[in-house]
Order: sequence, then C-alpha cells, then structure tokens
Amino acid sequence: MPDWILLLPIGFPALGALILVPLSARVNAPARRWLAIGFLVVEIALILLNIAPGAHRLVLSNWELAAFTLALQMDGVTQLLLLTMFVPLVARWLIAPPARVDPFALLVVSAAILLAAADGAIAILVAWTILDLAMCAWRLARAIERATALRSLAIGLLSGLIFFAGALWHTARPADGALLIALAWWARLGLFPFHPLLPTRGADEFDLWFARGIPLIAAANLWLHGSAFQVAAPYTLIGILAGVNLIVAAFWIWRASDATHALSIGAMHAFALIPLAIAFGGEAGVAFALWQTLAIVFALALGEIAQRWRAENRNYYPRLIWFLALLALAGLPLTPAFLGRIGLYVALTESGEWFFLALAFATTLIVFAPLWNWMRALKGSELREPSPIEYAGLVVALLAFAALAFAPMLLASALAPGVRESAERALDRVIRTSNFLGVLIGALVLVLPISGAYFLRAFAQDRLGARSFVARIARIGDLERLERAAVRWGSRIGVLTRDAFTLTEENPTVWILLAGLWIAIFIAVAR
Repeated sequence: MPDWILLLPIGFPALGALILVPLSARVNAPARRWLAIGFLVVEIALILLNIAPGAHRLVLSNWELAAFTLALQMDGVTQLLLLTMFVPLVARWLIAPPARVDPFALLVVSAAILLAAADGAIAILVAWTILDLAMCAWRLARAIERATALRSLAIGLLSGLIFFAGALWHTARPADGALLIALAWWARLGLFPFHPLLPTRGADEFDLWFARGIPLIAAANLWLHGSAFQVAAPYTLIGILAGVNLIVAAFWIWRASDATHALSIGAMHAFALIPLAIAFGGEAGVAFALWQTLAIVFALALGEIAQRWRAENRNYYPRLIWFLALLALAGLPLTPAFLGRIGLYVALTESGEWFFLALAFATTLIVFAPLWNWMRALKGSELREPSPIEYAGLVVALLAFAALAFAPMLLASALAPGVRESAERALDRVIRTSNFLGVLIGALVLVLPISGAYFLRAFAQDRLGARSFVARIARIGDLERLERAAVRWGSRIGVLTRDAFTLTEENPTVWILLAGLWIAIFIAVAR
C-alpha cells in the first residue's frame, strides 16, 4: 500500500462536510440515519486500510536548512485510537440519529485526525492550529459558550506556540524543552488551569463526544507518542499539575447542573492520571496510559448514549449504559482501564509516591458520589421496547467495550513494537510480579473509593449546606476573577497604546525625538 493512503481517513470527513450537508437536507429521517452510518462505515474502512503492511509515513515537505519536516504517520496506536473515535459514534447514531449533519462537527473530526497523525514539531503545530480554529467555528455555529469561544481559541493557539518553542529549545536545553512540551500537552488535554480550552458548561448535553471526546483522543495521542521527541517526562511539573487538577475536579463535580457536565468533570479527573502513568510508569507507562485513554473516551461515549436514550427514546436501559460508563471511568475489573489504572497505582507504590495514592483515593471517592446520584436520575417518563435499530446500536457499543476489556494484550500485539514491549512490561508489573503488597495496595486504592462513593451518594445529596460551601470554593477555582482582572488590565494597556499612537500621529516632534534617542544609543554603543 502506498503511504499516501493515510490521507484518506484525514480528508474524508472534510469531504463529507461538503457532500453530506446538502444531501441530508433533501432526504427523510430514516434515509439520513443510514447516510450518516454509511459515512462512518466508510471512514472506519479507510482507517483499517492503513493497517497493512504496517505504519505509514508520508513526508509532505522537508526543509533541510531549518531541519523541519512536515510529515504524517499512521501507526498502530493512532489507528486504535481512531477506531475508538468512530465505533462508539456508530452506536450513538444507530440509537439516536443526528437531526442534521453538522459540517463544523465533521471539520472538528478531520482536524482531530490530522493532529493525531501529525509527525514532527511543525506538523503538530499546523494541525494544532487547525483543530483550534475548527473547534472555535463549531462553538460559534452552535452558540455553545459563545462568550468564551475566542478565549478558548487564544488559549489553544498560545499552548501550540509553547509546544513549538519547547520543541525548538529541546535540542539545546533538553530539560527546559521537555518542561514546555509537557505544559503544552497538558493544556491540549483541557485540564486545569487550561480548562476553558474545551467546553464544560453551556454545551448541549448531547454534544459531549464532539466537545470533549474527539479532541481528547487527539491530545492523548501526543502523550502516547512522546518518545518520538525523546522527551523525559518532568516529574515535578506533572505531579503538581495532576495534584491540583484532581483537587479542583473534586470540588467542581458538586456543582454540576446536568449529567453530561458531571461526566465531563469525571473525565477531567481521570485524564489527569494519564500523564502520571507516562511519568511514573517507566517502560510500562505507555501501555498504562493507552488502556486508560481507551476506557475514558469510551465512558464519554456511553454516557452520551445514556443521555440520548433517556431523553429521546425513553426506554429501559439508560441506567445500565450509565453504569457501564462509570465502571469504565473508574477502571474496575472487566473494563478496558483495569490494567492501566491498577498498574499506575502499583507504579506509584513502588516509587513511594504515597501522597498521590492518598490524593487519588480521596478525590475518586468525592468525584464518584455525585456520579452515582446522576445514575438514579436517568429515568424517562415512559417505558417502551427499543426498536431493532436501537438494539443494534447497543450491541455495537457493548461488543466494542468487551473487545477492549477482555483482549487488551491481543490488541497490543497488533500495535507497534514499542507498545507491545510496554504491554509486556505492564504485565510484569501487575500480573507476573512478586510485589504482592504493591498489587494489593493498588487494588484497594482502585476498588474502595468506588464502592465507598456508592454508599456516600445519599449523604452527598442531602447536605445542601455543604454543597453550597463547596460551590463557593469551586467558583474560586474557575479563575474567573483572575481572568476579569487580566482583561481589565489588558484593556487599559490597549487604551494607553492607542493614545500613544494618536499622539505620534498628531505631533511629528515625537518621531524626531525617538530618532534622536536611537542615534544617541548607537553612538554610546560605538564608543
């Protein structure tokens, strides 16, 4: 197979945005459903086409003098993440077809695939910028957090420049370059304090997958391919950011206004553990992070399916689907994240990071208590038998969930050699190990908070005073006051700059004095 075939899954969603939108407007709802499903089936086939004969790499441009290469690569990890991006979407559209084909959503998908396949600093920067522009257009088109769309765009573009600066600096000063790269990748995950990058409030409760799931898959792929930059994970920075994010998520979950908002904050809590797995997992860190990523994005998909099923179809299974989403998010046994989550806890135990273990235990307990409460609220006003198409969507979701949960090593064996070796090291740390005490501690940290949160859910629901106190603390964590102060000072600086330029336009003497100042500086330097 030629290497240019990796362009097909990247460009096909953008092409679909041009073709499907006018076509879907002229057909009825059943035809629109099968048109959307056919689009996804073709996209999945194009991704699978890149499997043989191995990883494909396409060099689009090469600047030898600047040592920049604009290239794309599609390896096994990227292919698995992209399949995880589209297979749950097939299930979701079988259960509840889209009312219309959103061209901006398809552009977000295409940009996310481009970022996931980008190879090299300049390619990542270009794809990074395109993804931020596509998400900004998607937000503005759907009036989702319109007031913060430009702010999110500014944060995304700034973090992209931080990444590029780190990539350039890494050759001269590896430690400082790795610090900047890790900071930018953390921002790409939309975690605190870069949380405005991805929608959390104000989004449609049925847009969780496009608002967070798809961008987060592309962002996680950057962490999983960190070895390509030979970046040594900065333990101190990742530890500080992860610790603060876990605490902030534990506060924010208590003021969630709907189940979608609560699930997005739960995913924010879980995604903070992926950089920790990379930093403290050693040779097994990539496998730990990969399994957790697959589980978290699948939990987002299941949570959105549960919401759609409850609100639109009103049948028997939304609570069951939400329950599976919580199990996947928690990383319990028989879920895709189990080996990754318990492996991280074992690695933290072996490293003596007891503070992070205690913090993960406490924050998981606090985060999951409200999530259990939201499961009780997922009950429609009517009960009816699902249609065969809706059953087909549920079967697709459950089969994909089972494949990720029961065959992690089989999937790892089909990936790149580095990941296959990392998966073997993961088994050595968790299964084939003599450190039974570490595995026992990891299992307790994994299981006890989830079960404890189930019994804490009633207490969490009844203590309104405590919830209002936590809500006040959560507002402080939003950094809204800091943002308003920064905007206020920025406006003042802008006014002063405008007045200064107005003065120079009206009075040519200022330019004469400025020229004389520079002449004096040059004379002083020459002497």
